[in-house]
Amino acid sequence: MRRLSSLDAQFLAAEHDNFGGHYSGLALFETEGSTTITAATMRSRVAACVDRLPPLHWKVVTVPLSLDHPVFVRTEVDLDDHIFESTLPAPADDDMLGQAVAGILSKRLDRDRPLWRLDVIHGLPGRTAVVITLHHAVADGIAASEVLAAILDTDRSQPHAATPARVDAEPNPLGLAARGLAALPVRGARALLAAPQTLAHLDQVPAVRALPGVHTLARAVRRDNDAKPLKAPRTRFNVKLSGARTVAFGTVPFDDIKALKAHYGITVNDVVIALCGGALRRRLTATGDLPAGPLVAYIPVSKRSADAPDRFGNAISSIIAPVPTHLAKPLDRLRFAHQTMADAKRRTSAAPDTLLSDVNDPIPVPIFGIAARGLMEMTSSRFARPPINVVISNVPGSPTEMACSGAPLLATYPGSLVFDGFALNITVVSYQDGLDIGIVGDAEALPDGWELLADFRRELDELSALADMERSTD
Repeated sequence: MRRLSSLDAQFLAAEHDNFGGHYSGLALFETEGSTTITAATMRSRVAACVDRLPPLHWKVVTVPLSLDHPVFVRTEVDLDDHIFESTLPAPADDDMLGQAVAGILSKRLDRDRPLWRLDVIHGLPGRTAVVITLHHAVADGIAASEVLAAILDTDRSQPHAATPARVDAEPNPLGLAARGLAALPVRGARALLAAPQTLAHLDQVPAVRALPGVHTLARAVRRDNDAKPLKAPRTRFNVKLSGARTVAFGTVPFDDIKALKAHYGITVNDVVIALCGGALRRRLTATGDLPAGPLVAYIPVSKRSADAPDRFGNAISSIIAPVPTHLAKPLDRLRFAHQTMADAKRRTSAAPDTLLSDVNDPIPVPIFGIAARGLMEMTSSRFARPPINVVISNVPGSPTEMACSGAPLLATYPGSLVFDGFALNITVVSYQDGLDIGIVGDAEALPDGWELLADFRRELDELSALADMERSTD
């Protein structure tokens, strides 16, 4: 049995009809010739490793009277309830696949079963898609990549069958309630001890930034009254979620990203932020929605060490940084991203690694769900200043080829969460010589996701041309 942290529990507590706290990874495989991937293939592969992947066994059990956060119990898994297969109608293309993935993201996972699903999608000429969906309560992005890696093979060997896993007995409700009551003073003491650091960095917590007085309070506790608050402008992404999502995906050459990094003496993440800023500026200019000031991004940061024994759940903190949508020149956007990301990282390094949990811990568990949903309601209200505009994430992937039953993995596109109040997520993952881009948005807030992807490519092309010109004149 595993008790959820307050951060893990938040992704469950905030769910409502139009929001599910899950995300997907879209893996595309080359399946020309006789090599195929089917639901039966994936059932065999998952069966071989499912006992090494605890989240695939975890089922949510709530505590009576909400005296504690829910727990996960290890239960039996019927793979037929989790692995599905479908075929896109001909002629299938990437846009049609994106619609299929958006449909998966639009449906909440069934809490009566472990919180995951896997979809095999056929119909693309020479390619097969595998969509792995996990709830954020069981795994963050780094943990999810480990689940994908376990299912795949890098040596093209066939998996072997595993022995059945031990399952937990159904927990006693009275025992869960008693344990929750006993933990109350411990949680209270921990929250009290963490309070000075938590209050000093409240403005680093995405949703909480919308509360009146947060910036003033954080600056006062830090004794940093000269610091200017980073305020997000209102955009078309700062709305309540509808019931539908939009998904766009594509790959750009990772060598081009690394060439810009080397030429300008910056980081890959700086380049990614600048490219996102340029793409968003192009898109918002085209639709007449560009605000005068920079957009503000929440950038999740992994805090799980490589040798941490607990590989699942959430171990993340946050960077809050401006995105250079307000600058007209690509090189100015690149320099701005480099400087502001350095400043933002310094702020984040001063905050505790457990900040996103620490800010939740003082909330009484019986009203935790009400508080989580109420906060999301407020962040998407037109009467409150948006806390952020967009989520941007850069996840390192495998530099070497991966495969599934002999079929080479061509790309792996992330499909991350969007929330009430910030309905756009851009996540990139490096794989071999490509940077795979996954764009997820609310269908009403982002009807032009594929155009945004094209703008990302245009921004990279323009920056690369400028760097080439500078090198040729040296």
